[in-house]
Amino acid sequence: MKMKMFVGRTEEEALAMIRAEMGPDAVILSTREREDDGYFEVRAAVERSFGQKATPKFAEVRPMFDETRAQLSSTLRWHGAPDGFVHMVSEASSRLGAGMEPHAALSAGIEGALSFNPLNPRPDKSLLLVGPHGSGKTTAAAKIARYLSDKKHPIEAVAADFDSSGQIARLAALMLKPSVTFALSPDHLMKLVRDADDRGQRLVIDCPSFNPLDEADMKRCNDLISYMNVEPVLVLAADGHPMELEDNARAFAQAGCRRVILTRIDAVRRRGGAIAAISSARLSIASLGLTSNARCGLTPASSERIARLFVPGADVVEADQLKGAA
Repeated sequence: MKMKMFVGRTEEEALAMIRAEMGPDAVILSTREREDDGYFEVRAAVERSFGQKATPKFAEVRPMFDETRAQLSSTLRWHGAPDGFVHMVSEASSRLGAGMEPHAALSAGIEGALSFNPLNPRPDKSLLLVGPHGSGKTTAAAKIARYLSDKKHPIEAVAADFDSSGQIARLAALMLKPSVTFALSPDHLMKLVRDADDRGQRLVIDCPSFNPLDEADMKRCNDLISYMNVEPVLVLAADGHPMELEDNARAFAQAGCRRVILTRIDAVRRRGGAIAAISSARLSIASLGLTSNARCGLTPASSERIARLFVPGADVVEADQLKGAA
């Protein structure tokens, strides 16, 4: 394997040098911005010899400098996205969104990095909302029960308050009801799910918090999921360190989650870490929590709406329109 370091005024310029000299098979090893002069150092490697420059045909396909790609790379990096995610999405945006506006190009690139699977008003199974402490499970459960339910076949909200942490009162308050259905033990919850299945009704269950760093706690989560006819859905808050978010997302993906509701988006400015964590864990984004107001619903996720969270100014109008969406 041959390795070499390239230096450019921007990361895009250095990457263009790599593509021109090493060709499309080059692997990016590291990227660093020099503090003394602001130039970028990018180390790359390739299996074959790179003494010859890329053919003119390749050079025509990939110009020396791509302004859209450079702009999107800078935007994603400002949002705290890790280098691997930045490179993957900006590269796809450049190829698939050539000639488009930045928002549309980013949307095209995100399509290749993320999958989307919005919640159904009439789900096949009851929904078990799981996640770490403070992720917004109770609010998400109330929003699903109040705004997503099919009116003829409403989804019933259930508080699984095994730890006596006050979930029952909080969920009831968010539902604007004096009380809600609750379970004080796993056995009680299993019975509620069985009875609901017999009636043909679906539940949205506000589960106790599970600590992804605690092996025993995650085993408890695994057992609860495996013993019931439910779909576990991860509720993940957008705030937090990108690597911690990735670890959390992977832990709950291993427990059986396939979809995620991303919350607290309105409470953070940099959203790249959360989106990259979901992509890394190979989870599908179901819904976005654009506001903590329980009177507003969850927004169905799509590549266009995710792109609007990154491109400056693109989400100003739509965010207001989407805050009440189911």
